[in-house]
Amino acid sequence: MRWPYIIATAAYCGLIWQMSSDTTPPTWKFPWQIEGLDKVFHAVVYAVLGAIVSVGMRRSGKPVSPWAQCFVPVLFATFYGLSDEVHQLYVPSRNFDIGDLLADMAGATMAQVVLCYLYWRGGHALANP
Repeated sequence: MRWPYIIATAAYCGLIWQMSSDTTPPTWKFPWQIEGLDKVFHAVVYAVLGAIVSVGMRRSGKPVSPWAQCFVPVLFATFYGLSDEVHQLYVPSRNFDIGDLLADMAGATMAQVVLCYLYWRGGHALANP
């Protein structure tokens, strides 16, 4: 990956780390209870992480196998999510949640489905750096 994408990935990972270090995570107030809304938030956050890594790989100027292009961003986001869940074991009032980790992986996977199978195969601008 080129430096701008490495910096963007590191900055975004730092933002995730900072959010997970908060001892009082945000809560959403709705007139009705929405079960699992935090999982949707995890999926969106990690979809963006996977997309940053994927676009960075795609625009690196070096050939990347289709397998690596599709799966490396998912693996990166999943392992980063795992490290973040372990990190939360040491943050007061936070805990390790396998559901959060699965949501992280699902979000990164959904981003790759959109990018690899729908967007780049269609010949869009990001497809041809």
